[in-house]
Amino acid sequence: MTQFNRRNLLKGAAALPAAALVTGAAPALAAGHSATAGAALYSAPVGNYRITALLDGIAPLGRGFFFGSDAIDPLMAEVGIGPDALPAPVSAFLLQSDDRTILIDAGMGEQELLGPGFGGVTPGLAAAGVAPEDVDLVILTHAHPDHLGGLIRDGSAVFANAELAVGEVEAGFWTDAGMMAQAPEESQGLFQLAQTVFDAYGTRMTRIADGAEAAPGLSMMLSPGHTPGHSIVRIDGGDRQLMMIADTLHSADVHTALPDVGFGFDSDPVQAAASRRRIFDMVAADKMLVAGSHVHFPGFGRILTDGDAYRYVPATWM
Repeated sequence: MTQFNRRNLLKGAAALPAAALVTGAAPALAAGHSATAGAALYSAPVGNYRITALLDGIAPLGRGFFFGSDAIDPLMAEVGIGPDALPAPVSAFLLQSDDRTILIDAGMGEQELLGPGFGGVTPGLAAAGVAPEDVDLVILTHAHPDHLGGLIRDGSAVFANAELAVGEVEAGFWTDAGMMAQAPEESQGLFQLAQTVFDAYGTRMTRIADGAEAAPGLSMMLSPGHTPGHSIVRIDGGDRQLMMIADTLHSADVHTALPDVGFGFDSDPVQAAASRRRIFDMVAADKMLVAGSHVHFPGFGRILTDGDAYRYVPATWM
């Protein structure tokens, strides 16, 4: 199995210009449209909260992003996935209660790491009746461009009244000058983008310890491997719970049937696989609802055990 580590960072980003990670043209999705045109969103109750999935865009992944098992190709053929077409949604999630308006991740925004066609979070918020200034908290699961790119526009904070909650391990990694110096030149832009976002929120950025609450009923839990400080979010709405598992998996088909398979954007695929199994075992044991950043939109379902592996079942509870 190919190995990656913190020094190597992201194989998938290595072929892209660093500048493309920090700047980019306006996304094609928003061009020539009104604020709500093309918005894709889906809402459901989670106890005291209402959760709305917001589709930012579709990432054109392919077979080459997955590695480490001879069973990948037969599995993809079995479920009808072509080797050059493994589309993965990029989703963010809006949480609303009587007194809070919270966003979990913010999509790609104006960044073009995966090409044009992103930027659907802001139109989605508008369709849900939420202006950027209404958001009082953004929880960032990890600092990859398809999760934090939408936090800034022209270098300034999009959510002017929001606190930014970031796991302390993740924030520490992307602001570590030594780690940045060790990273390949092609990946310097990832650090630059993360630091630009953190600087834009300044004193409104809070580092959250593993297991601590970012807001009442919203706990951030460390799930490292995809990035060193990748976190998931446990949403306790009182009578219903949901786990937002972020990038614990990148394909509901591949990563449940083959949980140990590596993914090209993981900083440490072995650690990511261990985190994946731990989280899958947790949510399967509790039959907990999950939401994922790259799960078939709108991304709500359950993960069940299936022998030594797992299977994903879309939710029917909404």
